[in-house]
Amino acid sequence: MLWVVIVFLVISLLFYCVLGGADFGAGALELFIPKKNRKRHEELVNKAMGPVWEANHIWLIILIVILFNAFPQVYTQYSIYFHIPLTLMLIGIVFRGCAFTFRNYDAVKDDTHRYYSLAFSFSSLLTPIMFGMIMGGMFFGVDPDAPTYYQRYVTSWFNFPSFSIGIFVLSLFAYLASVYLIGESDDKEVRNYYIRCAQKASVMMLITGTLVFFLAQFSRRPLLKIFFTNPASIFCFAAATILTIIFWQKILRSKVPEWGIRLIAGAQVCFVLMAWLAVIFPDVLFYKDGDQLSLINSAAPEATINILAWSLIIGASLFLPILFYLIRAFKIIK
Repeated sequence: MLWVVIVFLVISLLFYCVLGGADFGAGALELFIPKKNRKRHEELVNKAMGPVWEANHIWLIILIVILFNAFPQVYTQYSIYFHIPLTLMLIGIVFRGCAFTFRNYDAVKDDTHRYYSLAFSFSSLLTPIMFGMIMGGMFFGVDPDAPTYYQRYVTSWFNFPSFSIGIFVLSLFAYLASVYLIGESDDKEVRNYYIRCAQKASVMMLITGTLVFFLAQFSRRPLLKIFFTNPASIFCFAAATILTIIFWQKILRSKVPEWGIRLIAGAQVCFVLMAWLAVIFPDVLFYKDGDQLSLINSAAPEATINILAWSLIIGASLFLPILFYLIRAFKIIK
């Protein structure tokens, strides 16, 4: 049953990144959209996100509930050592949702619309970066014996390697948003515009991904060596690369329907994230002294795990069909 819970934990993380991440990517893209195209972009984003953006948060809620109940020590350690980026991430999530709601449903379109759009864009930028920096902090290690507050609670995540991971995550989300928005319009010019956005985001993914490996070489944990000596991470990396080649061959020739290119892009991102998970699993937090916190060794009592596992199984059997129907009803899958 512990493995059932872990599988749900991983699935929740992947789905939140693939679905909710695209929402953040769409907001971040607005900062780089030319002014003449911004209104059209906002209309497409409102059309794509409006029906489902709140539903995407269910994956984050499930993730937190699993950590809190099944792995309370992990939940506690993250809440302590990463309380600053977690708070900033929460602020970004709240501001993004509020700004999107007011911008989309405000009855009066006046100057406040511009402020809502800025809040939506900057909060969409902040959250993925903080998410990536937390990932960097847990990998490069925290120091529970550090003499100062700054060294104990800031330097573990506030550093160049962690920031590069944050920018990489932002690139992933922007790529997903670009791909998903390709199918939101029948206008060939608009579709070609988002294809170009996806190409630029792909280049950013490549650059920032390379930067992550380069900067990690100067840390205590050389990611390049760890990554390419792990068979699972190598497999996931190869799968993501092959899907990238297939994706661009198909999309440039218009050989795949909208739902197909979205599935391929989502699978690409999933394999990238699974490559990262393969490097660290089952450890989820590393310490400067060489110790680590593992999901296996920090699990709750067996009775708690059993109840949670059955709750997740039953809940998923009820929730997933409803979620699919919601997405299908609003033509996210065409």
